[in-house]
Amino acid sequence: MAADTVGAGVFMPLSLLFFVRVQHFSAAAAGTTVTIGSITSFAVIPICGRMIQLIGPKSCLLISNALTAVGYALYGVAGTLPAVVGAAFLVMASDRLYGAAWPTLVARLAEPAELTRWFSSVNALKTTCLGAGTLAATLLMALAGGPGLSVALGLNSASSVLAGLLLLGVAAPSGPPPDRAARSGLRRAVTDRPFLSLVVSQTLLSAAWLIPTVAFPLYLVQGLGQPAYWPTAVVAARYATVSLLQVRVNRRLAAWDRTRVLRLSIAVVAGAIALTAVLSSAPRALQGPLAVLVAVVLAVAELASKPTAAATAVALAPTGDEGPHMALFQLTWTLSYAVGPAVVGVGLDHPDRLWAALGACVATSALAHRLRAPLRRPAAPADPAAPADPGTT
Repeated sequence: MAADTVGAGVFMPLSLLFFVRVQHFSAAAAGTTVTIGSITSFAVIPICGRMIQLIGPKSCLLISNALTAVGYALYGVAGTLPAVVGAAFLVMASDRLYGAAWPTLVARLAEPAELTRWFSSVNALKTTCLGAGTLAATLLMALAGGPGLSVALGLNSASSVLAGLLLLGVAAPSGPPPDRAARSGLRRAVTDRPFLSLVVSQTLLSAAWLIPTVAFPLYLVQGLGQPAYWPTAVVAARYATVSLLQVRVNRRLAAWDRTRVLRLSIAVVAGAIALTAVLSSAPRALQGPLAVLVAVVLAVAELASKPTAAATAVALAPTGDEGPHMALFQLTWTLSYAVGPAVVGVGLDHPDRLWAALGACVATSALAHRLRAPLRRPAAPADPAAPADPGTT
């Protein structure tokens, strides 16, 4: 996971620049084609759940790594917009398979009472590696300029191959129950009211995660006229908070009821959006520091909410047959990142309306959360004093 995420961090910040500088597309065309490829990839979610049932999560992760490596390699030779859409679809479809398979593999490796701790460790690892990759991308551009874009693409493709090779050494438990007629499916996941309410609530809440990384860089510089270093400070504060506090906070929350953690996270996000809404009326000297504060508050809510929600999703899914449920659950972090940049780009023409829309998403998230039945609790509480297991891959 570390190898895979560092590679993604190297290329993701440079992806649109790659299509503009190397493939000579316009920024609008490149952004549109990649978005189309990303959105159409959601059609494979039912297939992902069924694949996990048939061949197991480890095999699905290996396939995902292989497809990702091929997809990014195709980026380098995609000379037309339809070719870019096809390559982007392949990359994003493999990401849909990855997003369904890795929580399922964690569910089979970890004890039920330790799921939140495992997902906390995974989230901290991914955030740290993504930040390291992004820093490497910045240095690569500074040292190599335009040719560095092709190097970043090659490194990302190679990292997927390396991740697959490392995964070969992971001993994964056996797959789903042999009775195929009794297996779960996406329809069962959709009709599972507590599970669907969790998915709806967390998907709506994830719109707020776009504020520090997508909305603030543009809003602070163009909307509020702040110096360009404030967006960097905001993003750095977000990454640092998750990396440094993820495991510590979740150890403190280990004895808490999962419903309480999710409810508190929603309330904290609502407060952060309220602070964002009054940012423009604050004194100019305080706007940058307040934006950093918002990023930190949102990061704390995110690091508490994401692992707890993932552990809850596993607990609500059929034991040993989590694939279809986890395939659907990945919407909680993928949908907002697919459509969010376009929504934020349009919404920043009227920032007050954008913050109001995000506030409405959070309010609806709270409503969906309340519609859920009480969450299933693990058999025994996790030991809050126990160290985080480093074997999160």
